[in-house]
Amino acid sequence: MTTQGRVLDVPVLPGTRDAVADYGLFIGAEVPEAGLAIPFYKGAVEEGHNFPFRCRGRAVIRSARIHRRSPDITWLERHMHMTQLFVGLGDQPLAMVLGKPTHARGLDTPDLDDVRCFVFPPGHGVMIHEGTWHDFPLAVAGPVTVLTANSEEVVEALASMREPAEMDHGDVFKIDILKRMGVQLRVQLF
Repeated sequence: MTTQGRVLDVPVLPGTRDAVADYGLFIGAEVPEAGLAIPFYKGAVEEGHNFPFRCRGRAVIRSARIHRRSPDITWLERHMHMTQLFVGLGDQPLAMVLGKPTHARGLDTPDLDDVRCFVFPPGHGVMIHEGTWHDFPLAVAGPVTVLTANSEEVVEALASMREPAEMDHGDVFKIDILKRMGVQLRVQLF
């Protein structure tokens, strides 16, 4: 127990297509839904259909370099109007703490029984479903650059915060898990 709540070790699982299906679309070396009929480069290019990325307003593609940090997970957030994309670039794995969407059940907090930490191989990632609870990616070993597809609305809302705090602004609903639920989430990656 911490002095403020119980500790819940988040299960750590390999990030695979089947493992993340309830949380988002696995992005890996295979082309999901291959077979888009574009006639150029037949036999040399396996065309895939467009990913079902959605956002409100203008989409933005950006990157962030992440380093190892504390195993304690303070924040989980969700976006109801976006299917955010996270892909690790380079030769390092990437971890994502994800909770299944709960809005269809009328919940404004994650179901902690559904929270998992998925470790994706280098060059892989996930496009999360609308409403999927998540923390920003974690570095597993060395630093990793993360490519994200986001919305201008979400980036501006997050960047407008003067200090880390809960927020319900734009398409960002971010909560402090310990404060809201009395539970310290912890991920043992190292």
